[in-house]
Amino acid sequence: MFKAPILALSVLCIGTLFTACKTSVDTVQRENPVSTPDYIRDERVVTDKSLAKSLGVISVSEAQVSGNLLKVQATLQNTKRSDQTFHYNFSWIRQDGMEQAAPANSWRTITLKGGEIRSVSGVAPSPQVVDFRLSLQEK
Repeated sequence: MFKAPILALSVLCIGTLFTACKTSVDTVQRENPVSTPDYIRDERVVTDKSLAKSLGVISVSEAQVSGNLLKVQATLQNTKRSDQTFHYNFSWIRQDGMEQAAPANSWRTITLKGGEIRSVSGVAPSPQVVDFRLSLQEK
């Protein structure tokens, strides 16, 4: 008498459980992109091999925005199948090689689903900034 509704509810719960575990992201984009980002050559210093295996930096580009401020965008990819949370921070460097003071606690957090590609960006705090450093950490 009650077996059919209980069976249907059980199947629904199991189906929901399996779809809730699926966290990877498929991506679709133009085969021949129309945009023309100003990609920059970058140097990467890897001190955390675990982080390097789970987070890829696909590209880094820059632009000038209002008030002649440097804007930097890094495109990141979670190379794992599960959700991963990372911290990132932009440090800003003036022409004289000195680091520009940044607001306290300027680390930000991003969570990427499995395989997800997303960009993070930062804008320099003053027009005197000519360079940057992007730091990444696993949560």
